[in-house]
Amino acid sequence: MIPQRQVDEIIEKNDIGDVISEYVKLERKGSGFTGLCPFHNEKTPSFSVHEGKQIFKCFGCGKGGNVVNFIMYAENLSYYQALEYLAKRAGIQIQKNVTKADVEKDKIKNDIFTVNKVAARYFYDCLKKSPEAQRYLYDRGIKFDTVKKFGLGYAPDSWDSLYKHFMNSGISPEPKLLETAGLITSRKEKNGYFDKFRNRIIFPIFDVSGNVIAFGGRVMDDSLPKYLNSPETLAYSKGNNLYALNVAKKAQSDRVIIVEGYMDCIALHKAGIDWAVASLGTALTTKQAALLKKYFNEVIIGYDADSAGQKATMRGLDILEQAGFRVRVLTLGDVDKKVKDPDEFLRKHTADEFLEVVSKAKSLIEYKISKAEEQYPTNTIESKGMFLNASVRILASIKSETQRDMYLDWFSQKYNTSKAALANEIEVVLSGGTLEDRSQRKKRVAVSQTEETQNPIEMSADQIKLDKYEKTLVLLLSDDRQAMTRYFNEVRKLIENSDNIQLLDMLKERYDSNRKTGTEAVLADAAQLNEYNSKVLAEIVSKWLKPKQISQTIEALVKKCGLLNCNIKISVLSEMIKNQNLNKEERNALMQEIALIIIERKKYENGK
Repeated sequence: MIPQRQVDEIIEKNDIGDVISEYVKLERKGSGFTGLCPFHNEKTPSFSVHEGKQIFKCFGCGKGGNVVNFIMYAENLSYYQALEYLAKRAGIQIQKNVTKADVEKDKIKNDIFTVNKVAARYFYDCLKKSPEAQRYLYDRGIKFDTVKKFGLGYAPDSWDSLYKHFMNSGISPEPKLLETAGLITSRKEKNGYFDKFRNRIIFPIFDVSGNVIAFGGRVMDDSLPKYLNSPETLAYSKGNNLYALNVAKKAQSDRVIIVEGYMDCIALHKAGIDWAVASLGTALTTKQAALLKKYFNEVIIGYDADSAGQKATMRGLDILEQAGFRVRVLTLGDVDKKVKDPDEFLRKHTADEFLEVVSKAKSLIEYKISKAEEQYPTNTIESKGMFLNASVRILASIKSETQRDMYLDWFSQKYNTSKAALANEIEVVLSGGTLEDRSQRKKRVAVSQTEETQNPIEMSADQIKLDKYEKTLVLLLSDDRQAMTRYFNEVRKLIENSDNIQLLDMLKERYDSNRKTGTEAVLADAAQLNEYNSKVLAEIVSKWLKPKQISQTIEALVKKCGLLNCNIKISVLSEMIKNQNLNKEERNALMQEIALIIIERKKYENGK
């Protein structure tokens, strides 16, 4: 039995579109993908993948379900075996034996859900009895329908009203549970408890399933701290959740706007922009990005226009881009310099005016270049040179050549620079050079072109075949970031040819620095080694067709490399044994080495 939280983790870390694309050629259509069903013969696509819901359905043969169901069908596996398969794919170690501690953790998590639900109802009822709290919300433009939509509440100005409510209720939970949930705090004298939230507007935080996982509390005056939030618990981790996602996901929107605070988010929903969420803290995490990817394809960041908000924006941009989003950045200050957040903007402007600003939100590249211009003003030659260098690196990060060419047109016109010169600078960066060593690079290339290059080692037929297998593995990894992440360490240990190890390491560096990858990048890196490597790679690439099932292809090739490498080693050692000058001890040592290699070969034969 696998703990349910680990089942959830396995499903969460195996995006259904990514998994199915290893079996089926998918084409984007609306909020999902379509393709030819792998489970029956068809000429017209009837197989559909819904990215937001993380499900698939074939309207031809009727098969459907989530990512686990797909692997069960595709690999002919049981439910448990499919989970094991997906866990291995995501690098998750399955916890097969559920301990008493695991059961206890699940129980505590569910108990926290229960007491939080009771607390949320209590705060909601208290709001209806507090004219002061109602007046505060009314002055902020929040009416009853919004209060109800978000379950807003009020914590009375009392030391222990919530605690007493629990003690007088039918469930009467243990005080320790309420303390663990972050609802009450033990007195220093250890003679009782007091409420954590007092005289504050309460914002319940829900997970996507609708469970109350935590609370945020805001003062109604200028006292500090302005906001007080629940601690992290077994039920709540701020880096794994987003405020109002349970509401925003119902909007069926392709885009989402991320803001910083509860009030910003609520103000947007109140204005009819119901595809807004708030990050629970300024730093966006990869887990939050993965959660958003289930429901949206485009993200607009609308953080505050202060220094902390700007830094958070820059961190979040790269995380969101790596998750596969179209990313844009909202700059309200371009329209009204007196406002710093969406809530303030909507108190002075209409929702239509806000949407107009959204339509003009900067793309990821535009925003990064605008930040570079702020850092290096273009009013002096020296500073403009630094700005251009920074911008070239930003432009070089664009993977699509068509998009890069479009941005080159835009940049050259906006900053009055030569498009051809920019393109040349970008090529330097993409080929692995730096903008500072162009002269040395040109000299190095000129020298290499005059040198006679050939295969540096006299290789046997099997060694030549193994070399091609290894190079093919590098090419396969160059076309798929997910495959690179999953198989890099295994392939790195497997490869014997030092040139191929260098090619793989250069490719890893490209991925890590978000530079261009793919077969062309590998060929460019090979040009820095010798002519033999370039020649062999060019031959492979000339016949290159990216396989539909890349994981299976890589695993099959790893097996071939392992077997062939073992055979080559055994052959070499066998020839050494024939040497008449060896003594008995030396021969026995070589025989033992062969025996160990035979054991290793059997692992590959049995599917390592």
